[in-house]
Amino acid sequence: MSKQHLKLITQGQDFGYITIRKKTSGLFYGNSPVEHATEFELIPCRKDCHAFYYKIANSQKSYMDLSFASNVVKITQANNPESEKVCTWKIHKSNLYALGHEQSSFNILSRSVFKPNSTILYAAPFCSRDFSHLEVAICKAPYHLYTQ
Repeated sequence: MSKQHLKLITQGQDFGYITIRKKTSGLFYGNSPVEHATEFELIPCRKDCHAFYYKIANSQKSYMDLSFASNVVKITQANNPESEKVCTWKIHKSNLYALGHEQSSFNILSRSVFKPNSTILYAAPFCSRDFSHLEVAICKAPYHLYTQ
């Protein structure tokens, strides 16, 4: 099973890697150095061969998920992500989309427009003006060992 880090770009500028600052916060953040990047294991989705569940590597049951009420990207604990309705993620044209379980909308990985110093990650509706979309690049872990 491949392990990956996700590198972020906002408006053409480097926005570091996706990370978890404190496991107790339950949120994902951007602008992390590679040494603190969250390592993900991609679990294939049976319903869509291009979508994956993003499991936090070396965890028993922690997944990257989305709160549809607040659009915040969060950690969800699940024994079976498909039956427990954890969202899947799909990369298309350098954008990471959250696909909600039985949702018709696609939310794109973003950051807040109104809080320029905030690094909290959101997955907002594509047309929302409250969020700035982030581009992603997949980096095989341990990426930093080969590039420094």
